[in-house]
Amino acid sequence: MAEKPVIYSTQGAAEGPLLVIHGGAGKRRHPSTPEHQEKATAALYRALDAGMAVLSSGGEAIDAVVAAVHVLEDDPEFNAGYGATLTASAKAELDSCLMMGNGEAGAVAGVTTVRNPIDAARAVLEQTKHVLFAPPSIDELNLWEITQVPEDYFVTPLRLEQLRELQELPDGGWGHAKGHGTIGAVARDMKGNICAGTSTGGMCNQMPGRVGDTPIIGAGTYANQETVAISCTRTGEKFVQEVAGYQVHARVLWAGQTPAEAISDVLDAIEARDGNGGIICVPAQGEGIVGRNACAQMNWGYAFGDTRYAEV
Repeated sequence: MAEKPVIYSTQGAAEGPLLVIHGGAGKRRHPSTPEHQEKATAALYRALDAGMAVLSSGGEAIDAVVAAVHVLEDDPEFNAGYGATLTASAKAELDSCLMMGNGEAGAVAGVTTVRNPIDAARAVLEQTKHVLFAPPSIDELNLWEITQVPEDYFVTPLRLEQLRELQELPDGGWGHAKGHGTIGAVARDMKGNICAGTSTGGMCNQMPGRVGDTPIIGAGTYANQETVAISCTRTGEKFVQEVAGYQVHARVLWAGQTPAEAISDVLDAIEARDGNGGIICVPAQGEGIVGRNACAQMNWGYAFGDTRYAEV
């Protein structure tokens, strides 16, 4: 029988501005080194500081989420933006999503030249009448004034080494992660508005064109002002099958569960499908929640007031 998911709470942050972030979750193929743990922890704290600088000055939740995600997308310790995992053709294909509690949302899938994919997701939200581009054209990215880089900007020696290692395995290493993962942030601002954002490079050695849960509204990313803002990470196909983000919302709204109970039950369902991972949550009211399957390692942190906490 599988162990129950591990649930953490942001004690002391039931009201007011709150930021919760993650840097991926899952079973490791190899243990992380102290050097990588130190770098990842430092990046999580920088992301928390960036997001809380927005919230503490009265800024909006969407701006705090984007600020935090920017830091993690630019750090090669995580699987998003610079240093993202590579497809079977040794190319980075990046997905991102941004959703506000009022239902406005934007997402992109398979972008290969966008330095910060969360910016492209925000452009879809703010500059178009659509929700998802897969992927947007270069002309559209230019119209939205999105910063672009050469495709090889994202490729690092570490990710190339990971790809070669997995491709030498009989099954191509499917489901065996190495290093840190998908990143996300959820926030509540001074007005009580909530927002969720997630960004990823997918899974190492995935088939070109594969899209996971991250840019799928209601699967890897979801926000509803009546309940919660959610960002998920790890076995994307399983989170899509469970409609994980929306399911947490539905359990809270209609089943009367607490966010912690809802997240635990959804993670149980993910594991029952032979998946694993983690979920972070900021509710419209109440404590933030971080949950992970017991078999999974997770990088996460939270900030409110002068409090900062991160764990890898």
